Amino acid sequence: MLSVLAELQRELIIVNTRDGLAAARARGRTGGRRPKLTPDQAYHAQQLYDAGDHTCGRMVL
Repeated sequence: MLSVLAELQRELIIVNTRDGLAAARARGRTGGRRPKLTPDQAYHAQQLYDAGDHTCGRMVL
């Protein structure tokens, strides 16, 4: 009997979570972290990396 209640509770959590995500999407919200870099900063960083003009965290002696 307890397993039936646990399964029902799990299904309710899944349905409520999906409804909440759908409502957030309808309001224009998306999940995940916000990017640290703007698209321009990311493009510039990629250009520097591709050109080999980047710094790394280690010293070369």
